[in-house]
Amino acid sequence: MIGRDREQAAIAEMLATAERGQGTLVLLSGEPGIGKTRLAEYAAGVARDRGFTVLTGQADPLQAGLAYAPIVSALRSHLDTLASPEMLPDLGRLITDPRLPQPAPGGDPALNRTHMFEAVLRLLKMSAPLLLIIDDLHWADDGTIELIHYLGRGTATSQLVVIGTCRTPTAGRRLTDLATLVRRNGTELALQPLNDTDLASLLADLLGEPPKQDLLQEMSSRTRGVPLFVTALASLQGQGPLPAIVRDVVLSRLHALDEPERAILDLIAVAGTAATAEVLALPPGDPALRNLLRQGHIEEHVTGRQLTYRVTHPLYAEVAYAELTESERRKLHAKLAAAIDTGTSETILAAAPHYRGAGELVDTQRAIDIFTAAGKRALDVVATQEAVEYLDRALALARDARPEIVPELLDCLGLAYQGTGRLAEAAEVWHERLQIARNNVEEARQIQLLVQLAMLESERGNGAAAHSHVDAISRLRGEDDIEYASMRIAMVARHLPIDSARVAYQQLVTAFEGRPDPASQAMFHIAKSFPAMLDRDFVAADWHLRTAEEVGADSMSKFPSLSFVPRRIHPGVSLLLGDLPAATRQADIARVASAAFMLPSAVYSIRMLQRTVQYFGGDLASTLAAVEEDIDGSTQTGLYRLTARFYVFRACLLAELGRLDEANQSMRLARSRPAVSDNALDMGWATAEAAIACYSGHPSQAPKFVAEAFPFSDPTICCLRLLSASQASIAAKDAASAAGVQQVLYSTKANAPMLVALSDRHDGLMQGDAELLRAAARQFEEMGAPLLAAQTLLEAAELDPDRDTILQCLERLQHVQPWFERARKLARTHRVERSESVLTAREAEIVRLVGTGLSNADIATRLFLSARTVETHLRNSYRKLDIPSRLRLAQWALQHEDEL
Repeated sequence: MIGRDREQAAIAEMLATAERGQGTLVLLSGEPGIGKTRLAEYAAGVARDRGFTVLTGQADPLQAGLAYAPIVSALRSHLDTLASPEMLPDLGRLITDPRLPQPAPGGDPALNRTHMFEAVLRLLKMSAPLLLIIDDLHWADDGTIELIHYLGRGTATSQLVVIGTCRTPTAGRRLTDLATLVRRNGTELALQPLNDTDLASLLADLLGEPPKQDLLQEMSSRTRGVPLFVTALASLQGQGPLPAIVRDVVLSRLHALDEPERAILDLIAVAGTAATAEVLALPPGDPALRNLLRQGHIEEHVTGRQLTYRVTHPLYAEVAYAELTESERRKLHAKLAAAIDTGTSETILAAAPHYRGAGELVDTQRAIDIFTAAGKRALDVVATQEAVEYLDRALALARDARPEIVPELLDCLGLAYQGTGRLAEAAEVWHERLQIARNNVEEARQIQLLVQLAMLESERGNGAAAHSHVDAISRLRGEDDIEYASMRIAMVARHLPIDSARVAYQQLVTAFEGRPDPASQAMFHIAKSFPAMLDRDFVAADWHLRTAEEVGADSMSKFPSLSFVPRRIHPGVSLLLGDLPAATRQADIARVASAAFMLPSAVYSIRMLQRTVQYFGGDLASTLAAVEEDIDGSTQTGLYRLTARFYVFRACLLAELGRLDEANQSMRLARSRPAVSDNALDMGWATAEAAIACYSGHPSQAPKFVAEAFPFSDPTICCLRLLSASQASIAAKDAASAAGVQQVLYSTKANAPMLVALSDRHDGLMQGDAELLRAAARQFEEMGAPLLAAQTLLEAAELDPDRDTILQCLERLQHVQPWFERARKLARTHRVERSESVLTAREAEIVRLVGTGLSNADIATRLFLSARTVETHLRNSYRKLDIPSRLRLAQWALQHEDEL
């Protein structure tokens, strides 16, 4: 622990703070050998002294193919200490244990994984105060890192500290995302090399005497202050040429071992975390094993009643493994596979990496069983890359050795490829599986596969292929089939131009018109609602959607699409009709319906809808935070189209918040997704580009608005597009685009209050009519869109300045930087002094950071203030609230008491 005073103090403070109910996520990072594990062990010791429960797990480079392995290792023995683990049913998805109830199969995979993550968080909180340490995260699978990410967000109001150690994260990996979260909401301790003073102290400890100056200089230049390198090289006393990299040092120590010692170390290196005494099969008191322990090459780990051996430092294991020939590795993996595989579910999974490494040296039939079980388990925990690897191996062997299970393996492998975002490979698998279903005349399975292929091709932006699969469904089931009609509506709305869409909708109307059963009546009204929207008759669209939901209520359990399809579009119609509370309520109901529909694209399309409705509610910060989570989820699920839509919408939000660099970066990330064809995405691009152009001061760069090419196929994104086009065209003095916006708004204002308000705002800005703007602001306020109301009110004040209005705008727009700056400029121009009720810029910034979940101490560090100053600003901010605002805050605090 030489040279780690700062880090020791920080860990002690974090543990003390956690005891008071404010936990944290900590990342110990640095280059190999810098002392991350040693510092984590120190934290464990301090935590135990304070009465914490301490759980530890370690990722292993040779076990990287097993999802969540470090978490499972940390939690398994802890289950023995719990009185009632059956209270955590979703934990059974992660850990095979007879005491845990098995979760129900099926459901939305993303939702299942969230429940599994929440079960782990609840398990840890049950034993608080608790410290969880996961070592060597740079070798962990993505699932482990994402679970750590989730646990980190749950520490803020608990007696829970999560420490992860990792090599300095590199760009482009999930670990980088975790490091970003830690810098924002947790603590990163980036360990630095030892300075010469600390290096001299370490060498004195290692050598038993102060080092000579020439040795100190040579060690400093060669080791660059990395403690592991110093420790490894110290025994050489500077004699002879020192190796330039630690690999040479490790090899010099490995080559010094005699043959029995090296054989045991190689076996332990290959076995990884599975190197138990039983697996190694060494006689008690084996002299070679004792020598390795005494020399510090290996160490013992006791978990519960299980004793395992590990190479002391992972670098030694890496070098030892790399020194083996491929033939030697395969023989060792085969030996370990036979020793580990006792036939239980747990040992099957532990043996899987060794069956993989053994190649042809293991029994083919047993390898198929092992790879299949490991692949299915990986699918269950949404570790899709691991699932692909094992299922692909199982399939390759089964084609010749066990062809009867090929269909089942294809079913699993298709899902795994989709989960990794490898949609082209998924399509190949589904096509092969479809041909098998056709050969076996399995009509029900054919339809299921055609649905999968249609949605997959749609996600890839291949509308023609998607429609061909939907046509194939109609040939099997007929055009008046409910599921066929649902798929057709989704494909039409997503891919077809407006004229073709009208024809397709009319065909569906004709197919279901006059049929007496409730499900068909519901589909008839759903089909009628879409042309009503294209005709901009939103009252009629609303009536048809409500009728569809009513008459189809009893049929929704049989046909989930009857619940999902109308509710996907209804919130947007309610938004245009000026009923924002109804839109919010319907979007929440639709999310439940989308989970029942059990298609990832359905789930995330509803989340996109929810975020857009949330935006009109005015809380940009919460909307942005939610979109960040949705981007993570849609990316992991491989949804190119929806991920791009989320990035584009994120760019809109960032532009409005004045964070233009981030907005442009978000657009670049959207462009990095594979190209897709999607009507809503195309309109989203134009919306974001207009917003960025407008808020960057270059409105003339916004896309031109053409009224004739503007369909109301997706009400919420259309509303956003009109809003951005209105602002950009007027700011750029683009008369043609402004007239186009006005033409669309005029054609719908008779029955769409939201568009009436947008029209009044547009006309007020074009005509310089402050009264018209104030009327629009009142309409926005009445609908439940306070941010739009405040922005419009400011525009009115810029035309007709009024002291009270200016002060009101200052107060209501302080969290939206570009608009707040406009309000401040107006106040300065007209010599309006800020009221005491308005927060200062520093107070507003502190309140915003509190809203993100940061503690006072974190805020103080970030803003270079003292904790006392932060508290003073917060008290002043609270005093400036009026009585109704204080009451609302108190009510919110009571409702969220458990979280707080």
